[in-house]
Amino acid sequence: MDGKDFLKKTLLQAELNRMHHGDPEADESRPPKEWGLIAAEHFGHLMAALRHNDKDATEKEILHVSAVLLELHDAL
Repeated sequence: MDGKDFLKKTLLQAELNRMHHGDPEADESRPPKEWGLIAAEHFGHLMAALRHNDKDATEKEILHVSAVLLELHDAL
């Protein structure tokens, strides 16, 4: 996977997160600190996937972290 594919997947993951877990009104006004806490939660999931040597879960959690970091960046 190259950088462009990763960015496309990150954008798609952010969209999927909002569709499945989001509250459009809350998401638009969510403060950066809250996005950071959500990213930290997913980062913990990423560490667990790495510890268990689970390649599929690791890829999934990398995208979850990157999607939330994108939201954090946009909130700034």
